[in-house]
Formats: sequence, structure tokens, C-alpha cells
Amino acid sequence: MIHPFAERWRARRRSPYIILLPAWLAMWALVAVATRPWRHVSFYSSGWAWVPAAFLVTAGFYLYAKSGKGFSPQQLGGVPEVHGNAHGGNRAQRLVTDGIRARVRHPVYLAHLCEMLAWSVGTGLAVCWGLTVFSTATGAVMIRMEDAELEKRFGESFRSYRNSVPAILPKLTPTRNDPVRRLACDGASVRYEVGEEVVWQIAVSNLACLAEYTTANGPFVDDYFLVFSGKDGFHREASFYSTGRDEMLETLSESLGCALRLVLANSTAFRSRIIWPLNLEGYPLFIDKTINPEVVGLTVSRQL
Repeated sequence: MIHPFAERWRARRRSPYIILLPAWLAMWALVAVATRPWRHVSFYSSGWAWVPAAFLVTAGFYLYAKSGKGFSPQQLGGVPEVHGNAHGGNRAQRLVTDGIRARVRHPVYLAHLCEMLAWSVGTGLAVCWGLTVFSTATGAVMIRMEDAELEKRFGESFRSYRNSVPAILPKLTPTRNDPVRRLACDGASVRYEVGEEVVWQIAVSNLACLAEYTTANGPFVDDYFLVFSGKDGFHREASFYSTGRDEMLETLSESLGCALRLVLANSTAFRSRIIWPLNLEGYPLFIDKTINPEVVGLTVSRQL
């Protein structure tokens, strides 16, 4: 209800919570009525099931408590997402990456999952398990939306943070030493680095095709990639989440004399799309798991 329409909510003069809170409560009531006929259906019934359930409840409350540290009540209540500067919602924003968020980016969602799993495991009710599966699927979509909004708000700082801290499955230790992936373009060449190592570099004059593709692996691992196909027939790949991506695209756009557009940000399945050259823009890069023949034609030297 919030993230796809955040700008619209911020543009309102009156508080959006006048609409959001009743709508939220109405959704609870609607789901309760819809699932009422199955409220006694269970997969199993066992008192021992409450032992792991108690552990999950404790873990959930622990995560809730840790999630509140470093966040104001306004931030925890979602005020910055729905209020503009005029309402004081965006006055003192900062990207919180310490505490529990040094181990997991979305600890509140992890706490929700623990609590829902606790009731599902303890009761064995089909309704609880169904709602847990539903919330997991919708939670993955919301994480993608929130990450996109945070990236727009904090830019390179968030991209670097996202590259080193998982979304839901927490790190055992809050390490910050993961190699930073970096994309750079000086107008003459594009370079991809991981840590201190240059993985590949391609001259802009040797670039035959630029494309993007997504997989269904998110939000726990990388699921969005850029492909730089050269006239030498090699296809170089880089993570979409690399530091410096936007600056690289802006400089590369100037070198190629056209605007390069990325449009697969909301894809959660396997999809591919050619970005450049413009006469192939929008066509798939992969056809039946092989490179588009049009791209192959561009990347094979006629002198060979």
C-alpha cells in the first residue's frame, strides 16, 4: 500500500494514515473472514511442536528489540515513506547499518517470519501455514520495493551496504570485509572490479551490445546482471548492484550518444532485454537459453 505509491502519499496535504490505518485493519478483518471456514483444519497436533515454536517466538521478540535500536519511532512507523519534508518526515534521515543491521538488512521482516513460523509450527493449522507462505512471497516483493527506494534515497552508500549484508538470512558475524564490486567508465572503456582486482575491461569502441537480465534468485542473492558483449565474441557480466553503476551508465550514454535505460528492476523471474544498440532495444538477450542470434552477429568479427 505504501512503497509503489510513496510519492503520491507524500504529495497529500492530510496525513495518509487516515487511509492507511483503516485499510490495514480492514485487510486483517477480510483475511479473518475469508479463512474462517478452515480455522479448525490442521496438519498435525502435538504438544512437542511448541518447543521449537517457543524458540521462534523468543527469536522474533529478540529481533524486534534489536531492530528498534538506532531507529526513531517515526522511522519504525514508516513516517519517512509517506510524509514529505513539510510534515517533518524526511528531516534527519540516515542509513542505519550498525547493530543488528550489520548482520541482516531487514530484521523486522525476519522477526515477522519467526513469529508466523512459531504459530504455524506450534498449532499445525493449515491456515497459519498458508498465511506464512503468502507472507513470505509478498515479503520478498516488499523487500525489493524497499531496497529500490533506499537505493534512490542513499545511492552508493546503500549499494555498498546491500552488497555486503544479506536481506533476510543473517550473517553469523557482522563482517564488513566482503569485496566491493565496482563498475566504472572513463568514456573510453568500461571496467568491472571486485575488491582490488580488475575482473574485466572493455573499450567502448569494442562494445557490440549492452543488455540486462534477471533471475528468480532474489532477494537473498544477486538476481540482476548487466552484460557487455564485445566485438571479440566475449560476453562480460557484472552485478547490477555494483557500486558506481549509475555513474558508469551516465558516462557510457554520453560516449554512445544515447540514453541507456534499465527497465527490469521489478522483475522477479528470468527475463532478459537488450539495452543497446538502439535498433535492438527491448529484444531479449537470451532465446531458448542461448544468446540472441542478432547479438551473435554483432559480436563475430567479419575478418575471422
